[in-house]
Amino acid sequence: MTELERIDQAAEYFRRYHEMEAAIVQNRENQDYLKTYIHDEDYVVKNFDLVNNSKNGVIISAAVALVLFLIIFIAARTFVVALIIALFVLIGGSVFSVALQHYRLTALKQKQVEINQGITEQIEILKAREPQLIQTKDNYYAGLEKRIDFMSVSDMKYIDELRRMIVDGEAETCEDAAGLLEQKLLLEQFNTIMESSEIEVKTYTAEENKERFGDPLELIKKKRKPFFKKKKK
Repeated sequence: MTELERIDQAAEYFRRYHEMEAAIVQNRENQDYLKTYIHDEDYVVKNFDLVNNSKNGVIISAAVALVLFLIIFIAARTFVVALIIALFVLIGGSVFSVALQHYRLTALKQKQVEINQGITEQIEILKAREPQLIQTKDNYYAGLEKRIDFMSVSDMKYIDELRRMIVDGEAETCEDAAGLLEQKLLLEQFNTIMESSEIEVKTYTAEENKERFGDPLELIKKKRKPFFKKKKK
């Protein structure tokens, strides 16, 4: 097996491992997505809007009653009969409409209960599946550490960089490429530490510097020789 084949084989192992990680993430995302379909009774009532639906039903009944009143009154010229029939239609239609909306709301509540139960069962199935997915991933990771002998599995994200080193001739073997990578990472880590380190420079006042180093003018005066020497008596 050539060095490139060793690199490509490791890359394929890593790809499968990432698929297992993605499966765990997707499993959790599916659980969160399913939870969005679970609603309580207050949510159903609020979204159904019983008051407005009932009001619309009464308005429709009133419109039908008015039209019927006009038809009967024009046809039979009997105001009382037309009014009685119109009132009967208005009251009956309104009662029927309100009762129908209550029935629809009850049906929606029951339907939501069934949906909640079904969604909860699906979520429990996904939750029960997750430990198995994690165990499979961990077992596969442990197997990778035995299969891949030229690099640390924790550095799998650098596999493309190792392949580039082999292709470009920077390294002859996978082990050499891994060694170069380790040196590169250490150098980057060192540079990061140096860049992030803040060296505090203390600023001293003039008086503090005099205490630390003395007064330079006094030192000069002490060391200065007299211009004229004293005559000996």
